[in-house]
Amino acid sequence: MQLLDLFNKYSASELIATIDAMFPDTEQFHPIFEQAYAIMKGLTPIASKKKIRYKVIYDEANDFEFFGAEDSCFATTWEVCIAKELIRDDEVELSDIEMAANSLVNMCLTGRCPREFLPMKQELLSSLEQ
Repeated sequence: MQLLDLFNKYSASELIATIDAMFPDTEQFHPIFEQAYAIMKGLTPIASKKKIRYKVIYDEANDFEFFGAEDSCFATTWEVCIAKELIRDDEVELSDIEMAANSLVNMCLTGRCPREFLPMKQELLSSLEQ
Protein backbone atom coordinates (compact mmCIF):
# COMPACT_ATOMS: atom_id res chain seq x y z
CA MET A 1 0.00 0.00 0.00
CA GLN A 2 1.20 3.52 -0.75
CA LEU A 3 1.46 6.14 1.98
CA LEU A 4 -1.27 8.18 0.25
CA ASP A 5 -3.62 5.17 0.47
CA LEU A 6 -3.00 5.08 4.20
CA PHE A 7 -3.63 8.82 4.58
CA ASN A 8 -6.89 8.42 2.66
CA LYS A 9 -8.15 5.91 5.25
CA TYR A 10 -8.17 8.52 8.04
CA SER A 11 -9.31 12.08 8.68
CA ALA A 12 -6.96 14.78 9.90
CA SER A 13 -8.62 14.70 13.33
CA GLU A 14 -8.07 10.93 13.64
CA LEU A 15 -4.40 11.30 12.74
CA ILE A 16 -3.91 14.21 15.10
CA ALA A 17 -5.51 12.31 17.98
CA THR A 18 -3.09 9.45 17.28
CA ILE A 19 -0.13 11.87 17.14
CA ASP A 20 -1.19 13.19 20.57
CA ALA A 21 -1.28 9.64 21.95
CA MET A 22 2.13 8.77 20.48
CA PHE A 23 3.84 12.11 21.19
CA PRO A 24 2.46 13.78 24.34
CA ASP A 25 2.35 17.59 24.55
CA THR A 26 1.85 18.17 20.82
CA GLU A 27 -1.48 20.01 21.12
CA GLN A 28 0.07 23.33 20.07
CA PHE A 29 0.99 21.78 16.71
CA HIS A 30 -2.54 20.70 15.72
CA PRO A 31 -2.99 23.57 13.21
CA ILE A 32 0.35 22.73 11.60
CA PHE A 33 -0.50 19.04 11.22
CA GLU A 34 -3.98 19.89 9.92
CA GLN A 35 -2.49 22.19 7.29
CA ALA A 36 0.14 19.60 6.33
CA TYR A 37 -2.56 16.96 5.92
CA ALA A 38 -4.66 19.29 3.75
CA ILE A 39 -1.69 20.14 1.55
CA MET A 40 -0.68 16.48 1.17
CA LYS A 41 -4.19 15.47 0.15
CA GLY A 42 -4.00 17.95 -2.74
CA LEU A 43 -0.64 16.82 -4.10
CA THR A 44 -0.09 14.72 -7.18
CA PRO A 45 2.01 11.66 -6.25
CA ILE A 46 5.29 11.10 -8.09
CA ALA A 47 6.16 7.42 -8.46
CA SER A 48 9.17 6.10 -6.59
CA LYS A 49 10.77 2.67 -6.40
CA LYS A 50 11.95 3.39 -2.85
CA LYS A 51 9.93 2.24 0.13
CA ILE A 52 9.15 3.38 3.65
CA ARG A 53 10.01 0.47 5.91
CA TYR A 54 8.82 0.41 9.51
CA LYS A 55 11.14 -1.69 11.63
CA VAL A 56 12.74 -1.96 15.05
CA ILE A 57 15.35 0.78 15.39
CA TYR A 58 17.99 0.77 18.11
CA ASP A 59 18.95 4.16 19.56
CA GLU A 60 22.52 3.66 20.76
CA ALA A 61 22.78 7.07 22.40
CA ASN A 62 19.85 6.37 24.71
CA ASP A 63 20.14 2.56 24.76
CA PHE A 64 16.59 1.68 23.75
CA GLU A 65 14.61 0.28 20.82
CA PHE A 66 11.54 1.72 19.15
CA PHE A 67 9.35 1.11 16.12
CA GLY A 68 9.86 3.54 13.27
CA ALA A 69 11.18 4.27 9.82
CA GLU A 70 14.54 5.81 9.03
CA ASP A 71 14.47 9.59 8.54
CA SER A 72 16.04 9.04 5.13
CA CYS A 73 12.76 7.45 3.97
CA PHE A 74 11.15 10.89 4.25
CA ALA A 75 14.05 13.04 2.99
CA THR A 76 12.46 13.73 -0.37
CA THR A 77 9.61 15.83 -1.73
CA TRP A 78 6.18 15.24 -0.29
CA GLU A 79 4.95 14.24 -3.75
CA VAL A 80 7.47 11.39 -3.88
CA CYS A 81 6.95 10.46 -0.24
CA ILE A 82 3.19 9.93 -0.53
CA ALA A 83 3.72 7.60 -3.49
CA LYS A 84 6.17 5.33 -1.66
CA GLU A 85 5.12 1.83 -0.71
CA LEU A 86 4.85 1.13 3.02
CA ILE A 87 6.35 -2.00 4.50
CA ARG A 88 5.93 -3.13 8.10
CA ASP A 89 8.35 -5.75 9.44
CA ASP A 90 6.68 -8.63 11.26
CA GLU A 91 7.94 -7.62 14.71
CA VAL A 92 6.61 -4.05 14.41
CA GLU A 93 3.59 -3.50 16.63
CA LEU A 94 2.22 -0.35 15.04
CA SER A 95 -1.30 -0.11 13.67
CA ASP A 96 -2.03 1.43 10.28
CA ILE A 97 -3.18 4.68 11.87
CA GLU A 98 -0.02 4.84 14.02
CA MET A 99 2.13 4.40 10.90
CA ALA A 100 0.14 7.11 9.12
CA ALA A 101 0.45 9.50 12.09
CA ASN A 102 4.17 8.81 12.43
CA SER A 103 4.64 9.33 8.69
CA LEU A 104 2.81 12.67 8.83
CA VAL A 105 5.11 13.89 11.61
CA ASN A 106 8.21 12.65 9.79
CA MET A 107 7.16 14.32 6.55
CA CYS A 108 6.63 17.61 8.39
CA LEU A 109 10.03 17.40 10.08
CA THR A 110 12.32 15.87 7.44
CA GLY A 111 10.49 15.96 4.12
CA ARG A 112 11.05 18.57 1.45
CA CYS A 113 7.73 20.35 1.78
CA PRO A 114 5.91 22.60 -0.65
CA ARG A 115 6.82 26.28 -0.37
CA GLU A 116 3.46 27.14 1.21
CA PHE A 117 4.26 24.93 4.21
CA LEU A 118 7.77 26.36 4.87
CA PRO A 119 6.71 28.92 7.53
CA MET A 120 4.87 26.20 9.47
CA LYS A 121 7.82 23.82 9.17
CA GLN A 122 10.13 26.52 10.54
CA GLU A 123 7.75 27.09 13.45
CA LEU A 124 7.65 23.37 14.17
CA LEU A 125 11.44 22.97 14.00
CA SER A 126 12.15 26.03 16.13
CA SER A 127 9.70 24.77 18.79
CA LEU A 128 11.54 21.45 18.92
CA GLU A 129 14.90 23.17 19.40
CA GLN A 130 13.70 24.92 22.54
